[in-house]
Amino acid sequence: MPKKNKMQTRCPECNTLFKLTDHDLKQADGQVQCGHCFHVFTAEPETDVETLADDNFKLVEEVDTSDIDLNTFTDAIDDIPDEEPLSDDKPEQAPLFEQNPMIDDLVPPEIRHQQEKASKPYQAVFWSFLIILLSLSVLTQLVYFNRDQIASKPGLRPYMLSFCQLAQCGISELRDLKRLELSSKNVYSHPNVDNALMITAVIVNQAAFAQQFPVLQISFTNLVGDIVMARQFNPGEYLNTEEENLNEMQPGLPIQITLEVLDPGSSATAYEFNFI
Repeated sequence: MPKKNKMQTRCPECNTLFKLTDHDLKQADGQVQCGHCFHVFTAEPETDVETLADDNFKLVEEVDTSDIDLNTFTDAIDDIPDEEPLSDDKPEQAPLFEQNPMIDDLVPPEIRHQQEKASKPYQAVFWSFLIILLSLSVLTQLVYFNRDQIASKPGLRPYMLSFCQLAQCGISELRDLKRLELSSKNVYSHPNVDNALMITAVIVNQAAFAQQFPVLQISFTNLVGDIVMARQFNPGEYLNTEEENLNEMQPGLPIQITLEVLDPGSSATAYEFNFI
C-alpha cells in the first residue's frame, strides 16, 4: 500500500488551516486555492499529522501461542545475525516543495487578476489622484503665464482678478488705443488769449470694455511734414478735472475735450492727434 502523508498548511491571507495529502499537492505542483478567501498560494508544510500506512510494516494477526515451544523459539532468535547499528547520520531529505518558475502559468488568469486586485486595492485611486493633481498644476501655470491675455476678455476678467488675489500676481489694465476714436475736431484762435489756439474734440471708446483715459499728443507740421510744435496732455488737462476723480472710459460714451495751446505760427499747416 503506497505511503500517504497528511500535512497541515495555512493560508497566508486568512490564516485558515487545511489538511492535505501528497496526492493533492502533486496535482498542481504544490499550488492550492483557499476555500475561504480563494487566495492561491504555494502550500508549505506546517506539521505532519500522521502516517497512514508504510510498505516497511506488515500487519500482525493474533495467533494462538499455547502450542509453541518457547525454547525452540528462543534458539531461533539467537541464530538471527546481529544487524549493523543504525547510523546517526540522516540522509538529506529533498525539499517537499520546490519553486517552479512556471508556477504562475498554472494559476488561472481570473484568479491571478483577483489576487493582484485584492493585494493593491488603493493603487487605482492613488494614480487617479496623482493625474488630477498634475493636470491642475499644469492648468494653473498656463493661466498664470497667460493671465493678461485671459483678462482681456471682459467676461473672464472678474475671475482673473480673484485668481491673482490668491496667486499674488498683477494684471495689466485693459487698453486698446486703436479702439479709441477722435471726432468733431475743431482748431481756432483763442478768444481770450493772444497767440493761442483753442482745440475741441470728442473721444469715443469703441472697445467692448472700459479702459483708462490715454495721454493725448497734438503735433503741428509744416508743408514738408516736419514737426513744428508738439505737446502732450494728461487726462486731467484735457478734461479739466483732477486725475484722482477720473473714472474709466465706458464703451460707446462720447466725451468732450478742450485743449489750449500756443499758436505755432504761419509755418504750421497741419495738425495730428495721437493717443499714447
